[in-house]
Amino acid sequence: MDEITLPGPAKPLPSSQVSPTPASPPPAADGPGRREPRELSGSRGTAWWTEGWQVFMAAPGTWIGLVLLMFVIVVAMAFVPILGTIAQSVLAPVFAGGIALGAHALARGKPLTVGHLFEGFSAGRFLPLVIVGLFYLAAAFVFWLVFIVLVLGMAGGAGLFSALTSGGANGWAHVLASVGVAALVFVPIAMIGFALIAMAYWYAPALVVLNGEEPIEAMKKSFRACWRNMGAMLIYGLVFIALSIVASLPFGLGWIVLAPVLAGSWYASWRETFDA
Repeated sequence: MDEITLPGPAKPLPSSQVSPTPASPPPAADGPGRREPRELSGSRGTAWWTEGWQVFMAAPGTWIGLVLLMFVIVVAMAFVPILGTIAQSVLAPVFAGGIALGAHALARGKPLTVGHLFEGFSAGRFLPLVIVGLFYLAAAFVFWLVFIVLVLGMAGGAGLFSALTSGGANGWAHVLASVGVAALVFVPIAMIGFALIAMAYWYAPALVVLNGEEPIEAMKKSFRACWRNMGAMLIYGLVFIALSIVASLPFGLGWIVLAPVLAGSWYASWRETFDA
């Protein structure tokens, strides 16, 4: 299979000069690709989607099979009350690490297999990726808890005053109105907070399996990469919203293609931001 040539500063090396993907993350002192994230132009947010399409077209049948298998796994976990939802969050970076390894293999002229989806479970990768998932889950839980406390606290004070002064049904109406107003005030703050958490999570799985970073350092670098390239990330996100609307129209079947293209674009953005 020919190497995939992705536009931008990060060009694939000749196969004779490329070391094989390590079986486990290399030591922190001398892992490959350990660098600070590059600062890129905003237009790269669109180019990553073009490159993601190239990654998909390098092995479309395998990508579709991988996506369908992932869908089955996610649905199966959803049937397990509480624990299934927790497992989805904790194992998401493990599967993402496998997808990154699969895309990386394609970019190096190697075949993509459905088995790449499970390579994050291999020795040396599983625990760091699970730690990323646990930190994401804990951060999201704490943020939700703070959000709920703030909303109820603001609504509770105003609502209690209204209930005591108005009485009857009008009092409860004021309570509900206070909850709505409080939510309206804090929802934008919550969106910003979750965006910051997502920035720390976005590149972390790829940085763990491809750059050999430790989980905490991977999340720090992921955040710095998204922050430095905020323009590109915003454009990338707007394109994603448009594509997701189109993919959802024919009974959601477009996601069979959009999901692997998304994975390819994610890999392309990591490669241009961090790879040698």
